[in-house]
Amino acid sequence: MKSDERGNIVAETVTDVAGLERLANEWRALADSCPAATIFQTYEWNAVWWRRLGRAPGRRLHVIALRGADGALVGLAPLMTSFWRGSPLRLLSFLGVGASDYTDILAAPGREADVADAFYRTLASSGGWQVFDCAQLRVGGLLTDVLPKPGVRLSWSETVGEPCPYVALPADWNGFLAGLGKKTRANVGYYDRALQKIYEVEIASVSDSGELPEEMTRLFDLHQRRWNQRWLPGVFGGKRIQAFHRELAEALLERGWLRLFCLRLDGETQACLYCFSFGDRMCYYQGGFEPTLAKLSLGTVLTARAVQTAIAEGKTTFDLLRGDEPYKAKWTGTSHVNRRRMITKYRFPLGMIAAGMQRAEGAIERRVKEWARTRK
Repeated sequence: MKSDERGNIVAETVTDVAGLERLANEWRALADSCPAATIFQTYEWNAVWWRRLGRAPGRRLHVIALRGADGALVGLAPLMTSFWRGSPLRLLSFLGVGASDYTDILAAPGREADVADAFYRTLASSGGWQVFDCAQLRVGGLLTDVLPKPGVRLSWSETVGEPCPYVALPADWNGFLAGLGKKTRANVGYYDRALQKIYEVEIASVSDSGELPEEMTRLFDLHQRRWNQRWLPGVFGGKRIQAFHRELAEALLERGWLRLFCLRLDGETQACLYCFSFGDRMCYYQGGFEPTLAKLSLGTVLTARAVQTAIAEGKTTFDLLRGDEPYKAKWTGTSHVNRRRMITKYRFPLGMIAAGMQRAEGAIERRVKEWARTRK
């Protein structure tokens, strides 16, 4: 752990797992108090990600903890460094890269401006990195809204990231149905009734930790079979990514944030929706549906139940997260767009070149995803 004082805020850089674990309780309290936080900034998400997916040759923790004059944690940036494409350049990025749909730093209510300024000044004066890839900055996030002040020796450029469709939830279910298109509104009722005529139908969110391993296995299987039929890899194909989500789901269930919706037909799980309930929103992260029952539109039925649950829990947003897959357009025509900001040390030429190449990689990635969405 390294310390550096910035005005009335002291910056500490945590570079080892022991230091990360010591932050756990303070990190949890800060995330719970921060209205702008998402599930992707929680200790649970980031600690499990580092343990299961983050450790790799050349990677190092670089978590910046910002403390007020009284020693209380007022800000936190969950970061890491790695070698950029095998070069000597050190790339700074958020923990959870690839898995997290939104990135940002945490700040205590009322301290946002001070925390952002201290964070940028810490970046400018600290070593160990040349390029900071701020991918998936969300609308309304602290780093999205606040740029480095004049005099802070950082350079940056920004590009458009991925769209994130969402539903602004009304107070009741009828209000939600009224906002749907005519066809989708009719299909919600039609497919629910069709299933009831053929099967004994049960829809529930997993609440028993003893049931969780089996239902996560079913989620992985349903998701992978559906995607593999389209000659696409799917999200849950690797053992490490499955281990990450198994451990994560257990941690989120314990905190009351997991919503793993399972649709059972005659007692067998045929569809799963992997969702998170945190703050004012319910997030739909991934799903898995029995491919042979595609004509019964299990996804429509299960997504409708997830929205009903979000409304019942008093959520204001049902977030379909990043990506503009066609199925999301059935539920909403509204989205916000993530940003990608590349920050380098002021006038550092190699860093600027690397930032340009990083942007090019992002453009290629978007085109690959667009191609994948056209696969039937």
